[in-house]
Amino acid sequence: MKQIHLGVFEVNSINHLTQGIWAHPEQNRVHYRKIGYWTRIAKILERGKFDFMFFADTYGYPKERTELAFREATGLPGNDPMLLIPALSMVTEHLAFTMTTSTSYEAPFANARRFSSLDHVTDGRIGWNVVTTSNKTAADLFGREDLFLPHDERYDSADEYMELSYKLFEGSWEDDAVKIDRENRVFTDPSKVHKIKHEGKYFKLTGYHSSEPSLQRTPVIFQAGSSDRGRAFAAKHAEGVFLKAPTTEVLREQIKDIRRRAREYGRDPAAVKVFTGLSVVVGRTKEEAERKHTEYLSYQSAEATLSSYANVTGIDLTKLDPDSYFENIHTEMGQTHTDRFTKHSKTKKTVREVTEDFLKKGFRGLTVIGTPEEIADQIQYWVEETDVDGFNLEPYVLPASYEDFVDLVVPVLQQRGIFKKEYEEGTFREKLFGKGQARLPEHHPGTVFRNPATLS
Repeated sequence: MKQIHLGVFEVNSINHLTQGIWAHPEQNRVHYRKIGYWTRIAKILERGKFDFMFFADTYGYPKERTELAFREATGLPGNDPMLLIPALSMVTEHLAFTMTTSTSYEAPFANARRFSSLDHVTDGRIGWNVVTTSNKTAADLFGREDLFLPHDERYDSADEYMELSYKLFEGSWEDDAVKIDRENRVFTDPSKVHKIKHEGKYFKLTGYHSSEPSLQRTPVIFQAGSSDRGRAFAAKHAEGVFLKAPTTEVLREQIKDIRRRAREYGRDPAAVKVFTGLSVVVGRTKEEAERKHTEYLSYQSAEATLSSYANVTGIDLTKLDPDSYFENIHTEMGQTHTDRFTKHSKTKKTVREVTEDFLKKGFRGLTVIGTPEEIADQIQYWVEETDVDGFNLEPYVLPASYEDFVDLVVPVLQQRGIFKKEYEEGTFREKLFGKGQARLPEHHPGTVFRNPATLS
């Protein structure tokens, strides 16, 4: 069996996945604004040989029930996770960091400059989770109603955004542009830096990338989203894809679809790593683990949980007839989380059933409650049944969720030979795909823009 990769799914805020669990006495997430809280977590993860920390991020918040959002800390308050990375990279040597930014609101040049800078200061340990923003409150915050696009058009805009980003990352500077020639007083050979002239439907840019080439040039590209248009975007651009599915059958078909589409774009399907969410509660006995899980859920706020669903999908379950079927749903937001109860469900569900299911599981992926061996069994089963490449661990309370997994589950996975005992050297991309593969592979569409003739 292939070795798996492991990441963690994080946010730089109070609540995460289980709304209300911030009040649990063991929950240290209330210290999220302190850098020592985050450096402690990074050290735990590197001790456990985790590959990366993945930080989700959003500009939005529940517009209809803002008072509840403040009271229950549902999306508010929250800080910019990107500013944590230099400090976290200083206390780790191998752990990588994947940051989320939106093609809907971030200017391509400023975004590329930040990622190039982070790739420099971390020695090539940076990934970029590319998202399009569907939350109406984000448009309000930026004062840009014109940027609030329909679902599929957001991906059309994102395709152009990626093209412009590749021009900045891959094409503006040649590899040997930087000379650092003190004798002849030449730091950069200007003939090897190329001006970009881009004028498309959604973006316009004229000028040079201001950052010299970093170890990876383009950060490792990730994408999350299970909609048809989202999977098409992932197959074209992504090197890592986050998918959530209710069953092994659904996940297996999604993975096959992503890899088939990647092949159609002329890419090597093996160059797309697929990750799924994994929530774990571990105990020395199954009964102990189940007690812990029950205790965690006892802190959940039902009101805040349903509000979070409305914020992500645009659907307020509390306003629907509980005995009606949850069907014929159309939304421009969060389609992954409506498909879960419609097209990916074996039976038609009522609104009441959807509500009960969401209150139990929320936005979490695969949930496993048991002993270290039972958890390892399930991980192994999902890998064998779906061909998934890795898992994003979704915590309940911190740092306990990570410490328990590192101390109890990781050794079992290592004994079975499905998880590494030591890190390989190299950049984030090399750790995922192998030594010598620090840059985008030749079959990736971004490499076209290494040719200066493509920059205008």
